[in-house]
Amino acid sequence: MKARIFSHNHLIGIAELNVGDKSMGNVYGDFEPTELYFEKIQKEVWNFWKTNKPNYEKWYSLRFNAQLENGLFLFPEGGYTFDDTEELANEPIRIDLAGIDYQILENYFLTEPLKPFIEEPWSEIDIGQKIAFEDELKIELGNNDKSVLKIFSRKSNQHILAETEFSAFCSDQRNDDVLFEIRKVNLEEKFAIAHLTWTSKKEKEGFPKTYLFKDFDEFKFLKMNPDKIDWES
Repeated sequence: MKARIFSHNHLIGIAELNVGDKSMGNVYGDFEPTELYFEKIQKEVWNFWKTNKPNYEKWYSLRFNAQLENGLFLFPEGGYTFDDTEELANEPIRIDLAGIDYQILENYFLTEPLKPFIEEPWSEIDIGQKIAFEDELKIELGNNDKSVLKIFSRKSNQHILAETEFSAFCSDQRNDDVLFEIRKVNLEEKFAIAHLTWTSKKEKEGFPKTYLFKDFDEFKFLKMNPDKIDWES
């Protein structure tokens, strides 16, 4: 399965991915880097492997993303690694992604031919949209707010997506609804629709409006399929 690999908005390579340990959500494959990988990323990869205490904050700041040929962005909870060291700089590079949702692997990775994962009016997104959606949600949740009031606010007043890892998945072309794949300790739901306001500032309590779904199948049944009927009527 081919996937485009990005750092921020930039294409850094193409990978031919295979499923490793399906129960652990692991995929891996040969990574064909672009020139940008050699210019901007390779030294960061080398530095990551040089120490027993990697700088994960810096590593995550590289903001890697993998997009399959059908437009689906993978969300590996365990992150990305590149088998690339300075001592073996001329050897082929392998990429590993760990912790991908089992249901996503089963239904949208292991199928031949690769099938679409969404129906209109929901649409796939590109890397620029993905970055923009995630940045805006982060702002609206107040994740950038370091004020004393935020530090001492009661957790009961926090938005349901506060302290959540999220990855933009697809969007409703009729409005500002965006589906995010989410990960949060003690939260069973794995997907959430957030209605972005695009105010580029922290929203008041209760906003952005958010609807949670147990998994992608529940989203399709309760939201995408009814939307498709309305769209076509």
